[in-house]
This record gives sequence, structure tokens and C-alpha cells, in this order.
Amino acid sequence: MTSSTNRTTPLLIAALSTIGPLGIDMYLPSIPAMAASLNCTEGAIQLSLMTFFLGLMFGQLFYGPLSDKFGRKPMIYLGLSIFVLGSIGCAFAESVMQLHFLRLIQGLGGSIGMVIAFAIIKDLYQGPMMGKMMSMVLAILGLSPVLAPLIGNGLQHLESWRAIFIFLAVYAAIVFIACASLLPETRSKEHSASFKLSKTFHHYFTIYFDRKFIFYALTLCIAQAGFFAYLAGSASVFITEYKLTATQFSVLFAINALGLVAAAIFNPKLHQKFGALKTYRLVNTAYFIVIGLLFSLLCMGYHNLYIVCAGLFIAVTLLGFIMPTGSQLALMHQHEHTGTASALLGSMQFGTGAIVSAITGALAAWGGLGLILVIFVCALVSAVMCNTLFEKQDADIQQPSFK
Repeated sequence: MTSSTNRTTPLLIAALSTIGPLGIDMYLPSIPAMAASLNCTEGAIQLSLMTFFLGLMFGQLFYGPLSDKFGRKPMIYLGLSIFVLGSIGCAFAESVMQLHFLRLIQGLGGSIGMVIAFAIIKDLYQGPMMGKMMSMVLAILGLSPVLAPLIGNGLQHLESWRAIFIFLAVYAAIVFIACASLLPETRSKEHSASFKLSKTFHHYFTIYFDRKFIFYALTLCIAQAGFFAYLAGSASVFITEYKLTATQFSVLFAINALGLVAAAIFNPKLHQKFGALKTYRLVNTAYFIVIGLLFSLLCMGYHNLYIVCAGLFIAVTLLGFIMPTGSQLALMHQHEHTGTASALLGSMQFGTGAIVSAITGALAAWGGLGLILVIFVCALVSAVMCNTLFEKQDADIQQPSFK
């Protein structure tokens, strides 16, 4: 690579990786306004998050293997084109059913960024440089939920909620042009020729039934489902029930996102002290206790805004420890098919997110109590699984992960 390519490639990788998260977070403050505009309930708008997650789920399964066979750039062109078309369609949706379908299309395109970004890093870098690049991309990715609602809220005030989807289409188009002009093809022709696409689903099946993968993957998906419930229901709860403005909600969402990012940064220090598995058990248990206390207070009639904000901030911060640790545990034994296992894990995560988003939308009339109930059930199940299913004698996992 030339020095110019060396400078631009990390930026392009980071830009690609933000496509999906921006599609999730940017429109959240506009959910009440969208419901009013499309003459439907806020719960019905929340279901559009479910269809977006379904698109992300299916896209994760296909883009990874297809990029291994046909190259990274053709899949980037395909995915971003689908995302642009889906975004434009969402901007002109005239009914909630149209919005649901177009969000599915948008999700199918948006999943390309998360799959391809890390594949390109693995193609180009090795050793410490790979770790440095991963950290840089994850840091930029962590800023997405901080900035996206603020940008979305600003666009809504300037024009309407439809401007958010126009912005997403323009952003993806710019990334498309930049990748076409500046990003090299990183998948070698030799590797592409030797890759057997026909064996992909056999690998998925084998990994899914690997006990060293599936138990950790399931606990991660269930714990993270609480985060997806928060994404789906928080705007409706805080704006409609607690009467926050869209701007106030955007700031609150950004603060919670900063807690998530700070936890992910601090997470390696917990691994040094306790090891990955013990850290995972501890934070999952703490997650359950915090949400259990919050749910109990709501059931007793304590619906104070500050109590709900504090409880959710702590819970979201704890998820900043749970999500990277759970991913590490699920993938650490998948040496031969890391990319396939990563795609399967991502698909499972967004599939679970789709289910929980639908449940959260169905319970929208319950307000904050319904949202916290869904998160509580997720936290309970994940904590029980963490403390009963995992093999305590797994020496590889018990040892600290970072030295």
C-alpha cells in the first residue's frame, strides 16, 4: 500500500463500520413524531427497529462468505447500494407497513459495514497493528450512539424525521464513492479461488452446536437483548411518559452511550484482575441485581425520572463490560473459522434483538414498567445461565486475558 492508502484506509474502515449503528440510533428521538406523521402508535414505529435488526441478521450470514469468495469491494458496492435505496425509500414512506419493509431492506444493506470492516483489518494487518486498528475502529464505533441521536434530533428540528433517512442515504453514497476511489481490494485472488462457498453452511452448523461457542453466545445474546429493548423502548418512555423533549432525550441517550464506551475501555483491566470468565459472571450478576432493584421500585410505584435514569445508566454501563467479554468467550476457541463464527454470532445477536424489539413494541402501552420488565427478564436469564452452565474448570478462560 502507498502512504496515502495507509492514511485513508483506516478512515474508510471506520466509516463503513458506522453505517449500521447510525441506522439504529439516529431516528430514535423521532419515534413519537414518526408515529404522529404516519398515523400509528409508537409501538408500531418501534417494530421498524425489529425489521432493521432482521435485515442485519440475514446480511451478517451472507456478506462474510460472499466477500471471501468474490472480494471485499464488490460486496461493499452491493451492500451500500441496497442501504442507499432502502434509506431513500424510508424517507418517502407513506405508511408504517411501508416503513417496516423498507427498514428491512435498509438493514440488509447496512450489515455490510460491520462484516467487511473487520475482514479488511484482518486482511491488511497482523500482530499489534491489527489490535491497534481494531481498537481505533471500536472507539469510533462507540461514538456513533453518542452522536447519532443528537444529529438525528437536529435534522428533525431543521426539516422533519424524513431528513434523517435522506442524510443516511447521502452518507452511505459518500462512503461508496470514497471506497470505490481510495480503498484497495484486500482479498487476494488466491484466497478467493480456494474458498469453498458450498461449505459455509456446514461450518455454521458445526459452530452452532459447539458447546464452547453456543453457551457463551446464548448468554451474550440474551443479556444484550436487554440493550436492544432499551434501544426500542427508551424514546417512547422518556418522551411520551416522562415528557422529555427530543433534545433532552438525545442528551440522555448520549450520556448512557458514554457509560457504555467507558466500560468497554476499562474492561481489559477487569480481565487482568479476575480473568474473562469470572468478569463475565460478576458483571452479569450485577446487571441482574441493578435491573431487579429498578423493576422492584417501579412495581412499588416509584416512577421517579431520576431513579429510572440512574438505573438504566448503570445497566447500560454494565453491558459495556458484558458485550465485549461475551464475544471474546464465544469466539476464543474458533481458531479455524473465526470469520464464520463471528458472522454467526452477529446474526444471533441481531436475531435476538429483532424478537425483543417486537416484544418491547407490543408492551409499549405499559410504558416504563413494560420496558424494564423486558430488560429484567433478559438479565435474569443471562445471570442464571452464567452461574450454572459454564464449566468452572476451563483453565484457558479462567486465566487473565490480558497480560
